[in-house]
Amino acid sequence: MIEFELPGERTGGLHLPSPHQLIIEGTNIDEHLSDADCRVETTNITGRQLNSYGVQTSTPAGYDGLMVLSKRLASKTISVTVEIDADDTDILKEKLSALNGLLRSARYIQFSDEVGFTYYVTYEGGSTPDNEAAKQSFVLDFLWHDPLKYKDEHTINYTNAQTLDIDSTEPVQPYVEIKFDTGIKEWSLRNTITDLNINYSHENVSSVYRLYLEDQALTKNVTETDAMDGLNIESDMEEFTVKTGDQLVVTPTPASITIKYRGVSL
Repeated sequence: MIEFELPGERTGGLHLPSPHQLIIEGTNIDEHLSDADCRVETTNITGRQLNSYGVQTSTPAGYDGLMVLSKRLASKTISVTVEIDADDTDILKEKLSALNGLLRSARYIQFSDEVGFTYYVTYEGGSTPDNEAAKQSFVLDFLWHDPLKYKDEHTINYTNAQTLDIDSTEPVQPYVEIKFDTGIKEWSLRNTITDLNINYSHENVSSVYRLYLEDQALTKNVTETDAMDGLNIESDMEEFTVKTGDQLVVTPTPASITIKYRGVSL
């Protein structure tokens, strides 16, 4: 007789690893905490499904219904169920202590069934484990405060007006490094497809400028001196994004343009 099990089932001696193992800042807890005396397994995850939105509305005078003023992604809670099966309660306490160490300053998590995607979170807490039970399940809750999934960083050695191929389902705000052969006082960056511009002018010259569009920062020189005082007030820095098919032009033509970005998925 052939015996079959699904992940999480214990009908016999066969054990299949969880398909959605929790990875805390690069450490897979199923693999890291499991040994000959204890098995740790991620058995369930909730909160990764459909996004929810915070919608701000107003009631116009003299009209029926509501007017939508704004809509933005709402934060979510990702709940991870973990099962521990230890030989005795002393081993259980040791494993929980190690897990607490991983969770204490966790800033991001990943899951083995979504290779290449990162969730930026804050650990909130969860259900209380039973110190007297060597085998048990408990829940870990993570506040997903930036409810987007980020891919690994990509680097593009860019040439003016080159058509961009961006590995992202959503527009991204990249890091852009612009290097000139000599120091200059004025330059501009334009997305020719969206017609968004960033214009810079300052009395002091520099040959290196770095735009951190996701963090809304601009620096100059190799010393990364703050350069926001040279940014033209009419620049579209907050709205400046790129996606597949866009083309960027830096004027005057620089010696090199380097673009780095993290792909984004809903």
